[in-house]
Amino acid sequence: MKRFLWLLLLPLCFGSWAAEREWNADSVQVYYESQVQPVIQKSWKNYNLIEKTYRQFFDRCKSLPDSVVDQCSWCFSDSYYNLACCYSLKGRKRAAVDAFEQAIRHGYYDYAHAQQDTDLDNIRGDKRFQRLLAQLREVGDFNYILRKSPGYDNTASTDSLPAFTYMAPNDSNLVRVRRYFNLDSIAGAGDEISKIKNLLLWVHNTIRHDGSSYNPKVKNAIAIYEICKREDRGVNCRMMAQMLNECYLAMGFKSRYVTCLPKSYINDCHVINAVYSCTLDKWVWVDPTWGAYVMDEEGNLLGLSEVRDRLKTGQFVTVNDDANWNHQVDCTTDYYLNYYMSKNLYYLQCSDISGFDNETRIEGKVMPRYVTLAPEGEPYDNSFSTSNEAWFWASPYK
Repeated sequence: MKRFLWLLLLPLCFGSWAAEREWNADSVQVYYESQVQPVIQKSWKNYNLIEKTYRQFFDRCKSLPDSVVDQCSWCFSDSYYNLACCYSLKGRKRAAVDAFEQAIRHGYYDYAHAQQDTDLDNIRGDKRFQRLLAQLREVGDFNYILRKSPGYDNTASTDSLPAFTYMAPNDSNLVRVRRYFNLDSIAGAGDEISKIKNLLLWVHNTIRHDGSSYNPKVKNAIAIYEICKREDRGVNCRMMAQMLNECYLAMGFKSRYVTCLPKSYINDCHVINAVYSCTLDKWVWVDPTWGAYVMDEEGNLLGLSEVRDRLKTGQFVTVNDDANWNHQVDCTTDYYLNYYMSKNLYYLQCSDISGFDNETRIEGKVMPRYVTLAPEGEPYDNSFSTSNEAWFWASPYK
């Protein structure tokens, strides 16, 4: 059975659910979460009721345009996957494989779960299921995909790319950030690495992560902090990374926020930070959402490029023991690096400008451009793209 991912229920009411012709992606999702998922969770061994519930859902959605189905595809991929499990457990092998195929067609990609889900054991010997599982591996086995990715080309021309620039710590806005949060006290009087870690953990402990939250119109560290406190809410990983980015810049560190993207379109990515350590003479991985940094077998801090290389070649990597999500879920190396970040390290994207209020839209303001580091021969659409890793991660002081 598919592990349910409960999303934030939208405060909408759709009467008796009779007006399917007026449904949009939001209303389909609300119906699925309120009318389908609870029945399935309470009645998992009642296979006839499960089948009936899903069939009713499909019947209600049969006249939806493809554009709406695509927007809430997870509802359909989960439904067909669970239906495949149900049919498999009932011994209806052909129907189970048919449903599994539909799950993939609607965007199901959790290869690791499908591989170990005992509900599907009755169809593992089926040749069509095996072909479908191999097909699923190409989009959902993230370690495998990353290992197969082409290398970089450090001879590739970068003449047409915008240069990375960093706001100076004496900028009046960054001075205000430094004073507002009393960052000198937060960073502490230790060495450079301890300051980097202290600032990371302060943002992680101060701001709650909420991936479903809306982005504030004003996207600087002070505004993000104030809206979170005023509305008692969290922000997504992008806002957390931009807040940490400004804190690092205010304290004199060169820093970027990095959008980490999968190879195929999956409705998910992750944004972390890269901060330049003069002590180590390299960019270092820091993730405010999880309060995480990554180390090798000797405890040395690693950068994004090093982590990516190690995941590709199967070398040792680990996260700090106290890494966590909102102090509710521990951050394990197996999940965070081998699954989640393996998925999100295919493309790496940074803005050319790193400064205060980077993505707040103000009339007349020059907005940042985005440069993507892509494997050789696989440029990323809608951005400046390069396979020159050495240029992308070059020291900001050279």
